[in-house]
Amino acid sequence: MEIAIAAIAGLLLGHVTDLVFPRFYTDEPVRGPLYSCPKCKVSFRPVFALPLIGFALSDGRCPDCRERLPLRSLVLPLGGAALFVASTLVFDDDFGPALLAGFFATVFLALTLTDLERRLLPNRIVYPSILIAITVSWAWPDSSVLDVLGGGLVAIAIAAALLIFSLPFGGGAFGMGDVKMIVLIGFVVGLPSVIVGVVIGTIAAAVASAILILTGIRGRKDYIPHGPFLALGAVVALFWGDELWDAYRGN
Repeated sequence: MEIAIAAIAGLLLGHVTDLVFPRFYTDEPVRGPLYSCPKCKVSFRPVFALPLIGFALSDGRCPDCRERLPLRSLVLPLGGAALFVASTLVFDDDFGPALLAGFFATVFLALTLTDLERRLLPNRIVYPSILIAITVSWAWPDSSVLDVLGGGLVAIAIAAALLIFSLPFGGGAFGMGDVKMIVLIGFVVGLPSVIVGVVIGTIAAAVASAILILTGIRGRKDYIPHGPFLALGAVVALFWGDELWDAYRGN
């Protein structure tokens, strides 16, 4: 029963995120009128209020301009559902923290998509998420408020160090969006999991970048987003950070 509830919650959260997605990186009010197609901004049709149904019935195209609807209209609802279910399985003894972890995992999924689509990690996602993470810091079963706040402070120090280290490689090597995302990770997962998340994300980004450059898919001066890799590290840390830290220390 809990898995079904979690799947529905993730599906709905992912769908709502998709409906307002373009407003994360524009000046358009988040509370403005909804529209079915981000291209022609046709008036919102009730069928699109249901996750996946509008996409399926319209054959993945806008009913008016016939432009293809963005793939994220599938990725966000399905990804959100999958992340909520995974979170429920990980936090099998506590459904409340499981839903909370599913929420933040879906936030990291949304940030992955904004970075891939727009090369942005929007303040409209990052800053409210940091405030939410601080507000609910008491709700994690195996972490104290001090652990969470400490994770945020350590994340600020790590992000500052990485930013300084990246300066010789050019301004695009590591941006302020990456800094803010690391800070968000710190306040979400706390200590010591923030270290696990940042290390995994950094290593994943380095390996992927090396492969892309060596295979000629990307050049050394081409943009390679770090957000998706940081998001991967964040979700791993969110679900298994303490266990990985204990394994590293030999406990």
